[in-house]
Amino acid sequence: MTKNKFAYSLVLLTGLFLLSQCSPKIYSSANTEFFVLGSEIKEDPNLRNFVAPYKIKLEAEMNSVIGQTKETILKTGTGETPIGNLVADLQKEYAEEYFGYNIDISIINNGGIRNTLPKGNITLGNIFEISPFDNYLYVLELNAEQVVNLAEFAAQTKILGINGLYIESQSEELTKLLVNGKQVEEGKTYLLAVNDYLANGGDGMDMLTDLPRKEQSTILLRELLIDRIKLRTSRGEIISAQIEGRQNFK
Repeated sequence: MTKNKFAYSLVLLTGLFLLSQCSPKIYSSANTEFFVLGSEIKEDPNLRNFVAPYKIKLEAEMNSVIGQTKETILKTGTGETPIGNLVADLQKEYAEEYFGYNIDISIINNGGIRNTLPKGNITLGNIFEISPFDNYLYVLELNAEQVVNLAEFAAQTKILGINGLYIESQSEELTKLLVNGKQVEEGKTYLLAVNDYLANGGDGMDMLTDLPRKEQSTILLRELLIDRIKLRTSRGEIISAQIEGRQNFK
């Protein structure tokens, strides 16, 4: 009996010892090292040579010309801007062709358009500068009341580029609203082309988060811009845009 107890104890201690050797060990260290980033840092020739062929290829691709403009397409304006009109137009045009049904309204947040288009050649790099974020194309369904809410938001915030809506406001109060030249119809379902950032409530657009999603694509905004500009260029068109009076604020 004593031998059995001794053997049992020996096995138990051995098991505990082995378990302790397998358990993770945590070591603390107070050693820190700071690296100065600046002109004092010498270029690593090996790293430079490794990156060089990729850099050359990327620069060549980004400098490839996909279209031309008549003049610089600017971001200037209150609510409505030339570049905002262009992006909203191309987004609507692409969504209609890709999904196969009429889009009533297309909107873009002006803050999401990060640059202008220069006069002359449009390069692939220009489009990446305009739309550097991975924003995806969505199509939402709106009823008449929700269209009015959207127009009121645009009049109050003045942050949207718009296609399909004509709005007038006085002191941020909506005074006139048309959808493609017509009064809003009760009982009608309207289709809205929009990016996923706004559809998910970005820039304060919480009114969009619960709307039915007719389409939730993985098409990037810059991809559709590139596609439409190349298409127009193949037709011999020069890209242009200006403020047309889609949004009138007093």
